[in-house]
Amino acid sequence: MGAMGNRMRPGRRTASRAAVRSEHRGFAWLFVLIMLAVASAAGAVVAQRWSDQTSREKERQLLRIGNAYARALAEYRASSLGTDKRYPPTLEQLLLDTRPVVTRRHLRTLYADPMTGKADWVLVHDARGDIMGVRSRSEQRPWARVAQSLEYADVPAAERYSDWIFVPRSPS
Repeated sequence: MGAMGNRMRPGRRTASRAAVRSEHRGFAWLFVLIMLAVASAAGAVVAQRWSDQTSREKERQLLRIGNAYARALAEYRASSLGTDKRYPPTLEQLLLDTRPVVTRRHLRTLYADPMTGKADWVLVHDARGDIMGVRSRSEQRPWARVAQSLEYADVPAAERYSDWIFVPRSPS
């Protein structure tokens, strides 16, 4: 039995070492899975914050560009000759105003709506049909839902970006 006993003992040791290695591999896989879950959660948080920051920046751009349109519309109206103060019939008139003796550029370019990425503004017309303001087509919910007082326009509190109307303040 001595010879057989010696033979079985090394086999048992080998089997138990394999079991220990198998257990270590199981813990390694568990550790890898936990690390993947943590990395995925962190990635989701970073992606959400990046998305929020991007949409906040687009909102700031919308306010800046809307204010630029309000300024250009106010300047166009103020530069009208005589007492008949009018707004432009098209946005292109803001790029090259040939009515006065000296040609004026009230805007350098027709800006795209940052929320849609296109120059697809909804035009706000006065009683004559001239353009007195612009607003976005976006139905997204703004971060700032309170009234905004810009340099050339007052933007009302709104539930959607399309509710923000950029019309120049009345001259006082």
